Amino acid sequence: MWNNPPDVEERSQGDGFAFWVALLLFGLIVLSNLLMLRPRLTDRFDMWSTRVMQAEFAARMLYGEVLPFRAMQGTDWDEPLKLLTAKDAPLGALVRAIVLLEDQASVTGRKSTQQRIDQLLRRMPHAPTRFSPQQKQAILRWCRSVYGERRRPSPVEKEQFRRAIEEANLGWIRLLALKHLEFLAGDTEAARRWDVQARQQADRLQWGIVAVFAAVATLMLGGVAAWLAYAVWKSALRSARPVVPVLPPRYADTVMWGLVAYFAATYLGGWIAGLFARMLPPSTPLLVVLVLLVQVTTGGLALWVLHLQMRRSGASWRDLGWTWRPLSEHLAWGTAAYVAMVPVLLITVVVVQVLLPSMPSPAHPIAGVASSENPPWVTVLLFLVAAVFAPLFEEVFFRGVLLNALWARTGNRWAGIVVSALVFSVLHPQLYLGWIAVFVIGLMLGGLFVERRSLLPCIWMHALNNTVALVAAQLLRIGG
Repeated sequence: MWNNPPDVEERSQGDGFAFWVALLLFGLIVLSNLLMLRPRLTDRFDMWSTRVMQAEFAARMLYGEVLPFRAMQGTDWDEPLKLLTAKDAPLGALVRAIVLLEDQASVTGRKSTQQRIDQLLRRMPHAPTRFSPQQKQAILRWCRSVYGERRRPSPVEKEQFRRAIEEANLGWIRLLALKHLEFLAGDTEAARRWDVQARQQADRLQWGIVAVFAAVATLMLGGVAAWLAYAVWKSALRSARPVVPVLPPRYADTVMWGLVAYFAATYLGGWIAGLFARMLPPSTPLLVVLVLLVQVTTGGLALWVLHLQMRRSGASWRDLGWTWRPLSEHLAWGTAAYVAMVPVLLITVVVVQVLLPSMPSPAHPIAGVASSENPPWVTVLLFLVAAVFAPLFEEVFFRGVLLNALWARTGNRWAGIVVSALVFSVLHPQLYLGWIAVFVIGLMLGGLFVERRSLLPCIWMHALNNTVALVAAQLLRIGG
């Protein structure tokens, strides 16, 4: 893909001690991440949070009409109900399943529906949950009364049940639960209003899905066109520009101490943040504040150490690829690289899901917040975390430092591209198989850096990727 580099006489100075320290810290972080995958209650909840979101998403579509806008069939409900009622399902998932079963009793049959509801009601007291004992008892009383005994609640009980529904964090399914409560209480007009609101949300979601799929299809076609254009340009131009390392080899060991500082700060910052995160409720906006504080603190500290090391050795930021000109070309290349990455990334995700269908989709720790209804200040913080600071810090240290240093020390650009992409993917918070997709993104970013010899298009491409994912999550949330 790139021209062969000429012989480089300059050799790296130093004994490579910084590389070994960075490798040791990397192993420590990986070991910590692997230990997090032990079968614990919190791990099951992390896995189930993704499955519950998938089931809610499917159920919200099915509540009205499924794409491409055809009538819903009774068997369409099997998949979301199967996700919600599988073995070890948490209390919140079982409650969602009961509400959906009740609402579709006319489609699936009242007798069989009641039998399934009764089975789930018997499972609920023993289901794992993050609700407090008081919240759990309130949810159990509401479900047993409304869906088990089916007795008309008193005004006091109705208010208690309404409060239990609101505190259960059921997402859009709370609209159906409120509908059932009003219907049982005899207020059919209020029940009809809740039903209309639920169907309106389903309709908005479907149009949101149409918009997202249209955007993805456009990006897919644009990505294929970008690859063809790059192949034609590369074969026709045959630039004679030598592909030598951006970083002079004598600075390879020096800049690696910046990566050591980044690894150390990330590990300690993540450990401290984890202590505070355990005290916060799931999907709370305060989690975004915590992530932003840790991100800015750890990244800023590592940048400061890197700057000191470079100043001491005489290296400059330009040696890491911190160049801005020509600005328009760098931005154009970053945009084209993002578009070209889309088909490769989608194919990777599809292949992984086909080969390992039982493995849950990876979820970022703040994914629950991003998919929830938030005030504007939380959306701004999400944008800063995902589209500003993450691309800046990660590109400086993974492409500017690690790829550069490996390329300079080995003389092999592919060693830098592959290893930096691997480290970049493994250290991301998406556990299970999420690292595969991130690895593909890392390869594209590394190739872009080698092609343009600048961090700017990489930062821009990284920011575009995270921004599009954040906007898509917001659109689907608004639609739902």
